Amino acid sequence: MLAGAAGFIVGDRTAESETSTTTVTVTRTVTQTQTSTVDTLGVPEAVLEKRAAMLQAAEDGDYDALAELADPDEFSYTFGGPVEGGPAAYWRQLAKEGEDPLEVLVEILQLPYTLSTGIFVWPFAYDKTVDTITDYERELLEPLTTSFAGEGYLGWRAGIRPTGRWVFFVAGD
Repeated sequence: MLAGAAGFIVGDRTAESETSTTTVTVTRTVTQTQTSTVDTLGVPEAVLEKRAAMLQAAEDGDYDALAELADPDEFSYTFGGPVEGGPAAYWRQLAKEGEDPLEVLVEILQLPYTLSTGIFVWPFAYDKTVDTITDYERELLEPLTTSFAGEGYLGWRAGIRPTGRWVFFVAGD
């Protein structure tokens, strides 16, 4: 009888075992969020395209390419009248004097805009006054080292018509 029990125990331990395989599928979801300070809702495509081209030329430091984007008929770049060599020469001169307008243009084009007399203008502060600008808006403008004199904003600003014509990039009054 003991031999029978031993056979059972040995047999039970040597019996074939069943193997099962489980496949686990792992799904990874990645969410990318892009924050933009330029609200494009309601902005004409021509304005967005011109803004993007201006931003690219300014980021590249390409004065000539930037000047070519300006409207040839009505572009204002200085309150002192045209400069020999046009806007690119004027901007280069300012850069030599320590104020590179292209760097400023990159900064202002990344800020919110305002719509003033039918022209999309960067930055939003263009039509703000000392009494209407908020603390938050002042913070947004802080990197520009801009100023408000009298009643209005005197820093650099750029304006694009709804047709995509870039009509001004000036500072001061």
